[in-house]
Amino acid sequence: MKSFQVVADSSCLIGMAQIKIFWLLKEVFEEIYIPDAVYEEVVVKGRDEAGSAETESAVKDGWISMRSVNDEMAVNALTTILGKGESEVIILCKKSGFDYALIDERTARDAAALMGVNTMGVLGIIDLAIEMGFAIDKKKLVNQLREAGFRISDKLYKRMFPAK
Repeated sequence: MKSFQVVADSSCLIGMAQIKIFWLLKEVFEEIYIPDAVYEEVVVKGRDEAGSAETESAVKDGWISMRSVNDEMAVNALTTILGKGESEVIILCKKSGFDYALIDERTARDAAALMGVNTMGVLGIIDLAIEMGFAIDKKKLVNQLREAGFRISDKLYKRMFPAK
């Protein structure tokens, strides 16, 4: 049952597209928002890259909604340590009371936690989809993420997939 309202960062949109499961976002989350900076980063600057066409299409089709962040001061404060997209995601999630900020980058997740914003990354989305009953080969997807350049430590990988 879909029930979460989320704000997605570029890394999640790109990562999901790289491993061909972008569609899963629509299936798992009730409402998905992206701030202007994320759209700019993925669709405009990232034209012809992974996630660009998928994000643009999802916005046009209305299952990902654009939202502007109205607290420029808070965003600017965060951009001293984070990118503009990550900063807007965290502030939008916090101000709007959404359930999760979909962020993979460690520093951004730490900053979100300090502000009381729950985060979930691509691995969490995969786990949530599996819990919801989607037949997904998690190990295959995680291997594809690693091949695409997603940083998943050997320690975390071994914890997820212990040697038998």
